[in-house]
Amino acid sequence: MNTAVGDIEADQKALRLRAARQQREARVRFWRVVAVSSFFIVALGANLYVGAVVVVGKFGNPFASAKAANGQTAQIRRPLLDGTFCRNIVFDNSTAKSIEDKVERCDKVPNQPKGRIKTQFSWGGR
Repeated sequence: MNTAVGDIEADQKALRLRAARQQREARVRFWRVVAVSSFFIVALGANLYVGAVVVVGKFGNPFASAKAANGQTAQIRRPLLDGTFCRNIVFDNSTAKSIEDKVERCDKVPNQPKGRIKTQFSWGGR
């Protein structure tokens, strides 16, 4: 009879140990899932934040003046095939956006030698 009672106590002790181990494993599994999930949430959030900053930065200020300040422009003056008209392109150095693109007569420029007109390129201003 003693052996039967001892077996029941051993079984109950084993059940308690098994329940404690399962509970500990469940806690460890929960914290692992929390750690991995938080890593992916932080990584995704950082990518979304950086992407938003880049996209908003590219839009710029729509109310800013079209002319670049402090001589941050470049001008390309290129004669067309007829020799009378030139294509004048002024663009912003920092954004590479065209500010002006117009065709005008080449004889507007003073001190221009007669004969074949060369393409002119100048940094900073007009």
